[in-house]
Amino acid sequence: MAGLAKGNNPLQQWHHLFAASDNSKNGEAQAHMQQLLREGLPDRKQENWKYTSLDALSRYVFVPPQTTLPGRDVRDGLALPMDAVCVVLVNGRYSPELSDDPTACGFRVQWQNHPGSVPDAIQQEIFLHLTESMAPGVLHIEVPPERVTDKPLVLMNISMSSGNDHDALPFSHTRCHLTLGSNSKATVIEYYASQHTQAHFTGARLSIVAGENSELHHVKLGFENPRAYHFSHNDLWVNQDCRVFSNSYLLGGQLVRHHTSGRIDGENATVRINSLALPVGREVCDSRTWLAHNKGYGNSRQLHKTIVQDTARAVFNGQITVAPHAIKTDGQMTNNNLLLGRLAEVDTKPQLEIYADDVKCSHGATVGRIDNEQLFYLQTRGISQSAARRMIIYAFAAELTDAIADESLRGVVLERIGLRLPEERQ
Repeated sequence: MAGLAKGNNPLQQWHHLFAASDNSKNGEAQAHMQQLLREGLPDRKQENWKYTSLDALSRYVFVPPQTTLPGRDVRDGLALPMDAVCVVLVNGRYSPELSDDPTACGFRVQWQNHPGSVPDAIQQEIFLHLTESMAPGVLHIEVPPERVTDKPLVLMNISMSSGNDHDALPFSHTRCHLTLGSNSKATVIEYYASQHTQAHFTGARLSIVAGENSELHHVKLGFENPRAYHFSHNDLWVNQDCRVFSNSYLLGGQLVRHHTSGRIDGENATVRINSLALPVGREVCDSRTWLAHNKGYGNSRQLHKTIVQDTARAVFNGQITVAPHAIKTDGQMTNNNLLLGRLAEVDTKPQLEIYADDVKCSHGATVGRIDNEQLFYLQTRGISQSAARRMIIYAFAAELTDAIADESLRGVVLERIGLRLPEERQ
């Protein structure tokens, strides 16, 4: 287990927790755990982990999450202030008692008590194997063909814990699978929140299959507490004439590593994958995308922005691959980064792999600090320096926050950004 500090061995602990769980009797879960044990935990000599250290994990004793459900008041206190259907998972388990009835709005939901019956991952990765082996079940969500859903569906993932043991790290995993029928349309909000201030570990995977001519608006809100460890994987399968819009707002967690992988398997598809991250203090936010254009006439745009403060670090790694014969592909990926701290750091690596002719693809990255001339200009208009800084920061994020159609939800994201700015944290 190279690369981890001496102390508790996370890999051994995870294997022990798996052996004590019901998942140990499931063949697919066993296969994922065996693959995890074969690969072992990565170290920083590996390219994909060069800037993201796992040393802190060895300081903890991993413990199973509590099974007691929170009260309805907890759910209501964490709920988003918007007109939506809320489906609640507590420590990775579906809670119908705390959930709304999704059927009236066009969604079908079914809980399966063991992993399985879901697509294989587009990009395999060590923490994906961990989630697939440890998730207590799969929440299947379906939108029937020809159905336009009446309201957004909020997948509220609540992390709960009892006790105040600083050495214990509650360990939960969430697994959801969404299927959109042909000619359907839906909005799904993937929302992660902590009910407590204790450190905890969240593993998550959401897989999405979009049928022909369907339209999906997906929003991920990473709003866990500042001591959380969050490792997640979103997989998108996009078919002919689909329109998929995915926006992630990663605004909480000591260590966040989020993957979005996509396959465009039909012609004339449109895909948008965007993200906004704002690590503070000593946090690390690591965002990764991989998108394959396997059919021609596809259009994809990616915009990833980070605002890095104090001694925090942001990592971005993105790749667009264009398969042979995927002609007339139009793909673009941009990563813009704003450094607010003298010791803040960003590491970025956008990539293209093109195996077809007659395509139009580009990528780019920028890293910079607040322009002193902009600050001076605003101050000459009677605006204080702190207010001027906030204006510039909000303007930098606006391209992504303005993409949120629901005004109430946009307000929640803007409020979360404001709480992470220096003036509010003093």
